Amino acid sequence: VCVALGLLLSELCDEPWRHRVITFSEKPQLHHISGDNLAEKTQFIREMQWDLNTDFQAVFDQLLRVAVAGKVPPERMVKKVFVFSDMEFDQASSRPWETDYEAITRKYSEAGYGDAVPQIVFWNLRDSDSVPVTAHQKEVALVSGFSKNMVKLFLEGEYILSPRAVMEKAIAGPEYQKFVVFD
Repeated sequence: VCVALGLLLSELCDEPWRHRVITFSEKPQLHHISGDNLAEKTQFIREMQWDLNTDFQAVFDQLLRVAVAGKVPPERMVKKVFVFSDMEFDQASSRPWETDYEAITRKYSEAGYGDAVPQIVFWNLRDSDSVPVTAHQKEVALVSGFSKNMVKLFLEGEYILSPRAVMEKAIAGPEYQKFVVFD
């Protein structure tokens, strides 16, 4: 599931991020997906080096380094970062009072990308209780499961992300409007 979703989203990105995925590890690497067909691209992703730990801030540091080095204008910065994971994240902030997301926001602001901090979609691919952000964190969504409707949810339109907003949008479809709750 992780490979399929990562490949799909990388194909939909605009340049300079198109056909690129980043590994989650102690030292994340941004890879340009190679291959002439779906099988070759899938094999390329499967053969990338993955570690058992995730230095979450290092992923965003890597994206920021690429943007700064390539003089990518803020409007061309990655809009959403999809994190397909088992949701076990290392604590990477050097400031104990600062969440990883706050640290990422601070670093992007310091580099001149304050208005271009990517929204983050944490997609839980296993049964885990680890939660990388609070329920009210803006610009972040928490998702679990493998529903095609959830993929559609993030690919359609722009809206402010928060865990609550994602839940409300997910149940706003006409198929849910006929439900009645008896209490």
